[in-house]
Amino acid sequence: MRRKVFFILFIAALLSVSCARNKKIDDMKGFINETVQLTEEFIIRITEAVDENDIVSTIESFGSNITLLEEKSRAMKKKYPDIDSLFDEPPAELTDVLNRLHIAEKKVEDILKSERVKELIKDGKVQSAFTELINELEKIKFFQEKHFE
Repeated sequence: MRRKVFFILFIAALLSVSCARNKKIDDMKGFINETVQLTEEFIIRITEAVDENDIVSTIESFGSNITLLEEKSRAMKKKYPDIDSLFDEPPAELTDVLNRLHIAEKKVEDILKSERVKELIKDGKVQSAFTELINELEKIKFFQEKHFE
């Protein structure tokens, strides 16, 4: 009888560890998907912007949403202190979403280098909005310990 109880407890412990790891990966997938979605929306809005005011609005909205994602990353870091390990050696379950993120980042770079954006960025309001966004992005550090010191 003791062996059965021990075996059941052992299986329960294994399942709880496995479920916790899967929950962490699922949470990370959700976070990355949110980041990709935000980035893709930024790409669409920048591409479809008809004037400088549209670009400024898009930049400001993107900056606000990135700040909200940073807050979410801090909450995840508190919940999963070892979450950085998912970046050091990403599990196979994250490969697809990380690839989507890298593709979205590359698209942003390409759009920001486009002639249309280069022309629109000559506007003082657009330059100011981009400068504020860059300053904000430099402060944001997803999942890093320094937020908790």
